[in-house]
Amino acid sequence: MNSSCPVPASSVNRERRGLVWLVGSFVICPCHLPITLAVAATVFSGTAVGAVISGHPYIAGIVISLAWLAGTWRGVYYLRSTATKS
Repeated sequence: MNSSCPVPASSVNRERRGLVWLVGSFVICPCHLPITLAVAATVFSGTAVGAVISGHPYIAGIVISLAWLAGTWRGVYYLRSTATKS
């Protein structure tokens, strides 16, 4: 069996993946941005990442918002692909 060729995911696995992506995206949702920035700055305090987050909160907020958007899009993509293939 060729290990570079992935096995097609079943409908149930794709739905689970979609839900995991959506729940993970909910954690970094922009409506939670002040909390997310505070937690990220605390977790990464004393590192270069913590200094960037603390020194540039607007840029960090944009990056977190883009990550949320990408994760939400990916979750919806997986859920829609299961709905069309069922």
